[in-house]
Amino acid sequence: MIYYEDMVPGERLTVPAEPVNRAEMMRFAEQWDPMPFHTDGSSAPGIYLLAFKQRLIHRLPKLAVLASFGYDELRFHKPVKPGDALSLLLEWVRRRESGSKPNAGIVTLRLSLLDQAGAAVLSHLDTVLVRRRGG
Repeated sequence: MIYYEDMVPGERLTVPAEPVNRAEMMRFAEQWDPMPFHTDGSSAPGIYLLAFKQRLIHRLPKLAVLASFGYDELRFHKPVKPGDALSLLLEWVRRRESGSKPNAGIVTLRLSLLDQAGAAVLSHLDTVLVRRRGG
């Protein structure tokens, strides 16, 4: 379990790369974002990349997140093609103790999906309420 105390600003966690599966990407596009350049497999829909990022997050030890206050600065930097290998980088940006919940703190982290060349294809900030150790 990763707690508030473990989320030190400036430190990072990475999740190894996974290739983007063309058939999976196209099925997702057909159901959720049927733009022609997505359904023909040319490039991945942005919403697919957010789901892909979530799948990679769940390969980490469990985060002691109690709630999310929402994403900020969401960017899709470049197209993702079938076969691209995407890894996930989490960087703790800032944290503070919660004024109303003594058993928790508030952490802002930057999440970035990186392609095989190390270039960001998606990034955003997420501010979350995180359980303190023993809380």
